Amino acid sequence: MSQCDAVVVEASGNEVWVEVPGRAPACGSCKNTDACQDSLLGLSAGPRRYRLENRIGARIGDRVQLTVADGTLWRASLASYVLPVLLAIAGAVVGQTAGGDAWAAMGTLAGLGCGLVLLRFKELRARRQDSFLSLDVQTQEVRFKESS
Repeated sequence: MSQCDAVVVEASGNEVWVEVPGRAPACGSCKNTDACQDSLLGLSAGPRRYRLENRIGARIGDRVQLTVADGTLWRASLASYVLPVLLAIAGAVVGQTAGGDAWAAMGTLAGLGCGLVLLRFKELRARRQDSFLSLDVQTQEVRFKESS
């Protein structure tokens, strides 16, 4: 499971908005020892906000942990890159078979468009399910000094 720390910045009803800092510390899963989520130019990305169901009774200012289920990022990246490309190739093949290069170009665009529409539907369904991201209480150990 992937986890990151966040802060509740807004609460309304049974939903909260949490903010994740722009740069997450390195997790040790790769050779990068500096930090994750750098942009292409090496500049840090700004903070991100997510709206989640408030199942834990969090209030504004509370520090929480966001947890992403195992395999979620892998499946999302695979679907985002592979599905549109495969549909574009399939559209090109159908277009080429139907009538030549012009039809192949139109088939490519049609396949790519279908892939993007399918991804949008998958995103909307995932947002309704709220199963890919969960909110947990951030645990912190507190020790008191004994006065002597």
